Amino acid sequence: MTCQVSDVQIISRKMRRLTLLHSVRSFGFNTVILALLINTVSSLL
Repeated sequence: MTCQVSDVQIISRKMRRLTLLHSVRSFGFNTVILALLINTVSSLL
């Protein structure tokens, strides 16, 4: 899994806050998916 930041300029404060919220939620989601994958693989071994 990878996440990439595009080269964009966010001018408004509201959009910057929304982008931060989206990034944090995306990070949390990816962390949970990775943890579940590691747990599943370790239980199979």
